[in-house]
Amino acid sequence: HLLNRLVGEKVMLALSHDPMLAKIRADKRQLEQVLMNLVVNARDAMPDGGEIRIVTENLDLMQPMRRGRAVVAAGRYVSVRVIDEGVGIPADKLQKVFEPFVTTKRPGEGTGLGLSTVYGIVKQTGGFIFVDSTPDEGSCFTLLFPAYTPPVGAEVPPRPPERRRMP
Repeated sequence: HLLNRLVGEKVMLALSHDPMLAKIRADKRQLEQVLMNLVVNARDAMPDGGEIRIVTENLDLMQPMRRGRAVVAAGRYVSVRVIDEGVGIPADKLQKVFEPFVTTKRPGEGTGLGLSTVYGIVKQTGGFIFVDSTPDEGSCFTLLFPAYTPPVGAEVPPRPPERRRMP
């Protein structure tokens, strides 16, 4: 609901969520911040409206995957993609979008800290983030988080009881 409010009336938000998604180890609030940053950037890249798609799925890499200088080890991952139909990112800025204070927005519209924060959070979880973009066609941010498998015999701690608010 929060993401729908963020995108406004001109932008459609479409979710394609794998119902059998593997678990990951990450802070829920930080992941919410990551998604909010990516969705707000996608919205801002579509001033005339359009569609933002968020796609989640399991991904099994049978061999290491190379993207630029990054090497993603073989294994099981949860993939989250945020795809927009916006203006895209110019090729000269694409390699620097995760650096602090780099922005494609006009002066006064952004600090250039959103994507560097996203990058830091994703890296903190042991994950990876990649961007593909074509000017005038849109961008796709792909996040890969290592799937979490609890050690055999590890007990899952019980959830604390929810507190009820008294009227």
